[in-house]
Amino acid sequence: MPESPSKNSPKWQHPADVLKLQKLKIRKRNLQNRIKGTPCDLVDDSSKTSVFQNILSRQKRKNPFSVDEKNKKNKCNPVSTCSLDESSDQTLFKLLHNNVTTTTTPTALTSFDNILSKLENNDFERVEVVKAHGEKWLPIDWTLKSKMRLLSFKPFPWNQKLKISEEASGITGFTRCLDSNSSTNLDASPNAKFHQCCLYWQQPSLPWVKLFPRSVSRSVGNSVSLANNSEIRDSLQSAWFDSLRSIFQLIRTRQCPYFYVCANYFTVLFRAAGICGFSDVHALVTPTTRGFRKLLKAEDIEYKMPLKKKRLSDQGYDTMDTTCSDATQDVTEKEIVDDDEDENDDVWLKSMGFNADDIKNIKYTQQKIVHKAECEVDNSEQSLVLIEGTEVHSFYNFLLNCKSAVATTGPLAGVPPTLIAPVAFNGATLNSLKVRENKVKVDDVNYYSLELCGPILPTIMHNLFNIHPPEHSLTATFHNLNSTIPFSKTQPDEDNKNNGGIVFVKENLSDCGLNEKVLEHFCMTDFNYVATVECVKYDSESKSYTWT
Repeated sequence: MPESPSKNSPKWQHPADVLKLQKLKIRKRNLQNRIKGTPCDLVDDSSKTSVFQNILSRQKRKNPFSVDEKNKKNKCNPVSTCSLDESSDQTLFKLLHNNVTTTTTPTALTSFDNILSKLENNDFERVEVVKAHGEKWLPIDWTLKSKMRLLSFKPFPWNQKLKISEEASGITGFTRCLDSNSSTNLDASPNAKFHQCCLYWQQPSLPWVKLFPRSVSRSVGNSVSLANNSEIRDSLQSAWFDSLRSIFQLIRTRQCPYFYVCANYFTVLFRAAGICGFSDVHALVTPTTRGFRKLLKAEDIEYKMPLKKKRLSDQGYDTMDTTCSDATQDVTEKEIVDDDEDENDDVWLKSMGFNADDIKNIKYTQQKIVHKAECEVDNSEQSLVLIEGTEVHSFYNFLLNCKSAVATTGPLAGVPPTLIAPVAFNGATLNSLKVRENKVKVDDVNYYSLELCGPILPTIMHNLFNIHPPEHSLTATFHNLNSTIPFSKTQPDEDNKNNGGIVFVKENLSDCGLNEKVLEHFCMTDFNYVATVECVKYDSESKSYTWT
């Protein structure tokens, strides 16, 4: 009977397992060389050269499945091959426990190490901590804001719960443009002053439609369109015409400092003469498009684009000459010169051998280039339009007949633009900001919070900080309407800048309805007082303001 095979005979292995064991050996050898500091490239190169030498010498390749004679002799006393059965994790741990001698090379100390060594040796100079330097005044921000949040460690002296006398005194003081700090028979409590700061005038005022900000996406989707009812639409337009005429007359007579016209696609800021250093009444429009500016040119309304970046060659597409008295004659002469130049260009091109079709293609390409250059600034900060002087009256007539100012579709179809002003005018409705008071926790610190929602006018921020107690620190954050940010980046030219004293400007604007302290600030000719503000911090210790 044949003998059964020995139990200790080497087990047959699959070729894939053999390849895995070879790869494991290579990894083990590379890892050991890496720990000892021997470069692995030398080992790899030696193995590669030996393989290539065997191939070039045509040596017979060893069969990996053949049984070695040594294994035959040692069948009775097999030697355990632990190195082949070890896993990669075991190999790694064994290699890590080997005692490998490491050499440390001296490295130069970094600047941080030098500082630490100086601190340990007490050999350093004392660094004086300098706090952020603030200003004693608040900046003027002409950007319209839809939300304002006040934060303070201490509770506010005012709240959203008003008494009868406080609400009545606040309304009376606002409608009569009375100084809240002056001695009157009205209620002078903090709540009455706070309520006076939260009021504004608006036209039109439709309680079921949100007219600020004029965003169609935020409006009520299922609201009934007013464009379907011609009587309602016509009555709204008639009332809006009267309101715009009233507030524009107040601007011209300097009995209103400013007002906003908020349409669906653009916003207009009218400012009286003397405000922010401008010597005459002016209007700012942003954002604008090429089509809108083309309509202004068609109405012979001269304008400037002060924020537009100047090119190497001024082509004069968006600016018009305002230095001459007879502007119409200048434009006519300019058109005649342009026509002559076009005819000369055609004659020159024909003399160069171009036919009529080639000249037509050249003109078409040139028109495309001009059109692209004019449309580059559309709906951006550079598209802001500045209208000054007598051209403002022409622009006022343009707004009365501007069809693009009123939407024809959507929830706001048939609704004229929103007029917002700090003083009363014909047909305006007295509205108040929505106030919400609560407590918030920021970085494990409790704060008292007061949130105001609605059109935050530039004077509201100044009025609130004027009635705020100087011993309480305060932080105010704002949500700006990005389309109106260019209003705070426009400054007057040196030719149109008001060079007179602030005293004369204040005297001329004494009936505009602003507080005397606030009016003096808004009449400053220095443009450094104007800035776009997202956050304002008042420090009670230094009595200064810092903003970002």
